[in-house]
Amino acid sequence: MEAPLHVLFSCALFYMVCGSFFSGLVCVTMFLDDYLISCIMILLFLLRSGNYGDAVTVETLKDFHRERVQILANSGADLIAFETTPNKIEAKAYAELLEEEGIDIPAWFSFTSKDGINVVSGDSISECTSIADSCKQVVAVGINCTPPRFIHGLVSLIRKVTSKPIVIYPNSGETYDGLTKQWVQSSGEVDEEFADIVIGKWHEAGASLFGGCCRTTPNTIRAISRVLSNQKSSAINEDA
Repeated sequence: MEAPLHVLFSCALFYMVCGSFFSGLVCVTMFLDDYLISCIMILLFLLRSGNYGDAVTVETLKDFHRERVQILANSGADLIAFETTPNKIEAKAYAELLEEEGIDIPAWFSFTSKDGINVVSGDSISECTSIADSCKQVVAVGINCTPPRFIHGLVSLIRKVTSKPIVIYPNSGETYDGLTKQWVQSSGEVDEEFADIVIGKWHEAGASLFGGCCRTTPNTIRAISRVLSNQKSSAINEDA
């Protein structure tokens, strides 16, 4: 399967894990006292880091996700995106669940990284990619919600492990300043420059499906589309 240079995120429904299978706990904090809220927020922080603790096993995760995966499989979705995956145990649970439930809808796995080498739990991106690569239902593997400065190295590492299409949709690279309560731009890149990086580095490294995650904007996507379209037109003219 040769991946197209452009990607239209036209799936009927996405499956968004958001990095923690306990993220729904946020919804109940409004009913609890301050002490319990503090405990839950600490727990959520640990889970967002991919550290689920020894009590959480592959079977625990499969049981947690099973019903929602079944619902999505019966919804008419074109693709199920398992994204912001923080560790290899959750990737393994997804892969086994797709196989056990006989899901025939294509899926992709995307991971999140904070250092450009490992996923946020500390598991290597290579190990995580191997799990995705071994699952026949997975048609693409990649990175989302990760600063742009880490993407090139991650794409190179992923390409060494799999021949499947690589999907990339990073965040804006901004960091949140808790004192000023503002987002701080870390790279100084504008949307057009962001798109140039997509073409100049990430595509050459092996990525073929592109988008944007947190704090990117419609202008970011327009810029990516424009640069990709221009590159396609140039390639056609060269072949003519």
